Amino acid sequence: MSPPHTKTLFILGGSGYIGTQLLHQATQPPHNFTTIRALSRTPQTDAHLTSHNAIPVRGDLSSHATITTESRSADAVICLATAYTFGQTAPYDTHGLPEDMAALDAIAAGLAGSNKPLALASGTLLYAPHPEGLETDESSPVDPNPINTRSKTDAYVLSLGARHGFRALSVRLAPFVYGRGGSGLGMFMRQAQTTGSLVTVGGGRKCTTTVHVDDAAGLFLLAVGRGGAGETFNASAETRVTYAEIFGALAEVLGVEVVDFSEVEARERLGEMVARFFSTENRASGEKAKRVLGWVPSGPGVLEDIREGSYKVLAGELKGGN
Repeated sequence: MSPPHTKTLFILGGSGYIGTQLLHQATQPPHNFTTIRALSRTPQTDAHLTSHNAIPVRGDLSSHATITTESRSADAVICLATAYTFGQTAPYDTHGLPEDMAALDAIAAGLAGSNKPLALASGTLLYAPHPEGLETDESSPVDPNPINTRSKTDAYVLSLGARHGFRALSVRLAPFVYGRGGSGLGMFMRQAQTTGSLVTVGGGRKCTTTVHVDDAAGLFLLAVGRGGAGETFNASAETRVTYAEIFGALAEVLGVEVVDFSEVEARERLGEMVARFFSTENRASGEKAKRVLGWVPSGPGVLEDIREGSYKVLAGELKGGN
């Protein structure tokens, strides 16, 4: 009898919001990974990964030798980690990009000549909206005035794959990845319990892109399983929801008010980065992922999850704690 086939996934960022859901799905059909190994910086992260049947590997984005060794041994690599911090005031070009590129170089050294896949997390908000408010796709150009310059890592990883003989892919996440009471929506709710209000900018009239965390995790796995070299996929389930609808629904379940700022006020009070996040049109279609990879988003819509799902539960917990 031949030995059972093993299939190893190496994850950078496996203990985070999306990574945790990815751990749940990776061993299930159609992905069927038998071993999951993930970078881990602390004993607490070790425990989290172990509890989700992953093997912790001590290191971070600067552990280049470890990253190369793990990538070489893996059948697929998913990089959810970045040195960038949301809201940072220092430019990404000098505070984040060098570290991210060096980590990608380390992965490339391990995957060189293998044709094995690497999927990198990116974001749809880095790419220009349609001038007439229509949906965009993966061919949309980089925003000429981007919220940050992380699109450079998109281009870099695809060029690494082409030069070094591995299957590099990019998954562009929606600005609002939500679900299970977590991520940015949960953070905004906790802040609102302290301040008594939620914020919109310019009336919150612009549309944004959303995706449930479970569906986002599934797309990364489908990308490394079925995606071709150099491909990019938008992780997008809805593109017609407005900021006003999202924050209005959050205000309803929390029992707080919504305060609207002009764009000038928002920049003064919230900072340039956060003000841009709340006021940028983004309608990035996920149709390519559905067509090419067979991706079927099945999580509840963002407004449903706020009013009747995990964020309603979180609102009850937050109000009960007062």
